[in-house]
Amino acid sequence: MPRLGKIVSTIVNDDNKGVFETDLDVTPTTLDPKANIRRIYSAARVPVPNIKFNAADELHSIANKQGAEFVLTELQPGAISPMHATPSVDFGVILSGEVVLVLDSGEEKIMSAGDVYVQKSTSHRWENRGTEIVTLVVVLVAAHP
Repeated sequence: MPRLGKIVSTIVNDDNKGVFETDLDVTPTTLDPKANIRRIYSAARVPVPNIKFNAADELHSIANKQGAEFVLTELQPGAISPMHATPSVDFGVILSGEVVLVLDSGEEKIMSAGDVYVQKSTSHRWENRGTEIVTLVVVLVAAHP
């Protein structure tokens, strides 16, 4: 089975800044000898409760405040998104290229194809510092404090 990339997780800290949690190490559950599943994150209900959110960087056009959105994003070489946040838990997979996830705390992490992330309402931006188009797919699930 191909190697799963890193699993990155973010939260809003007590200073209302986005920070990285320790990368997750998820043990697979075997379904049969040729298949397994990794449960990366689970929420008992939607909107997901108890997720801190700093509305200062809210980008209103992306997240659905009661349900979910499924989006595909492409970033051209040199592209930098605005610093933004959504009241949601975002589940994303980098499909191609290499991108830098920058949080409002100044922390950043390089992510490549195969890496996944769980972002819990953190203010962030995406930077394509490379020479290839970056493609990522994201499911945004509504969350409330």
